Amino acid sequence: MSDTTPLPTDYPTESNREQTNTLASAKRAATGATNTVALPSTGSHTGPRISNRRLEDIRAGLSDRDLAMLASVERYRFLSARHLQALHFTDHASTESASRTCRRVLARLRRLRILGVLDRRIGGIRAGSEGLVYYVDTAGDRIQRDGAQARRRRRFDEPSARFLDHTLAIADMAIAVREAAQSHGAEVVKIDPEHHATRTYQDGYGVPQVLRPDLYIELAASVGDDEVSVFFIEVDLGHESLPTLLGKSLAYEEYRATGSEQRQYGGFPQVIWAMDAHRETTALRRRKALGDAIERNSRTAASLYRILALPDTADALVQGLCHD
Repeated sequence: MSDTTPLPTDYPTESNREQTNTLASAKRAATGATNTVALPSTGSHTGPRISNRRLEDIRAGLSDRDLAMLASVERYRFLSARHLQALHFTDHASTESASRTCRRVLARLRRLRILGVLDRRIGGIRAGSEGLVYYVDTAGDRIQRDGAQARRRRRFDEPSARFLDHTLAIADMAIAVREAAQSHGAEVVKIDPEHHATRTYQDGYGVPQVLRPDLYIELAASVGDDEVSVFFIEVDLGHESLPTLLGKSLAYEEYRATGSEQRQYGGFPQVIWAMDAHRETTALRRRKALGDAIERNSRTAASLYRILALPDTADALVQGLCHD
C-alpha cells in the first residue's frame, strides 16, 4: 500500500455508554472505552467567593496527603475516587478501610472547595460516590496558583464525554503501570501526563510545533537500577480515524528528526500505541491497520513503535523490562 492509500475509517465515534470505567468496576481487562454518564446538575462550580483570610485558614488545615491529592488532580485534570484511592491510600490494612478513608477525605476536600465533582460521572448513578469524577475547584486552583507563580487562573469548562473518557483512560494507564511495576519488583522512575510530557520543536520549515504524548514513562527493571527504559504512550479508545493516528506517528518522526530528545536524554523513547475500541474485533482490525500503515509508510521507522491492546499494555511494558 502506498503512503496515499486511504485507510479504513468506519469506526465508532464515541465510547460505549454501557461499559463502566475500569477502576470503577475493578475490572483490569477493560481499561479502555470508559463510560461517563451525564447527570442532572449538582450545582458544582458555583459558590460564594473565598476571601484571602478564609483561603489561608483552608491552606493551613490541609495535610501533606491533601496537597498531594490536589497535585494529582492538577496533573491529570480529572481523576475518579478510585484513581485517588490507588494513588494516595495504599497503606491501609484493607481495601475497605482505604475506601472509607478516601471517601471521608474527598468529602472534606469538596466542602472546602479544594476539589469539585463533575455533573457527569462514571458508570451512572448506581456507581455511587465511586463514580464521581474530581477536578480542581476554586480554592484548590488558588492554592496551586500561589505555589506556581507562572500558572494562570484556569477557566473551568465541563468536558465532553469523549475528552473525559480519554483523560480517565490515561489515568487508568498510569495507575496500571504503577501496579504492574509493584507486582514485578520494577520501579516507576517517572510518569508525566500530557501537560508535563509536551515537547516543542521546529519542523523542517522552521515552524514551531508541539508534540503532546498522552504519557511519558521511565521504568527500571528493579528498584534503584541506573538503567531505565523510556516510553511515549498514546492511548486510543477507537475515537480517532486511523489517518489521524498515522499523522500522530509522523509527528513523532518529525520530532525525532530534530535530535532534540536524543541530545538531551541520550536516546529517543519507544512509542507505544495502546489501542482499544467498543468491540474487540474492531480493536484488532484497527491495531493491524495501524501497524500495516506504519510498516509501509516510508517516513516511519516501524521499530520505533509497538502496538498493544490497551488492557495488556501495562503488564507488557513491565514484563518486557524484567525479561531484558
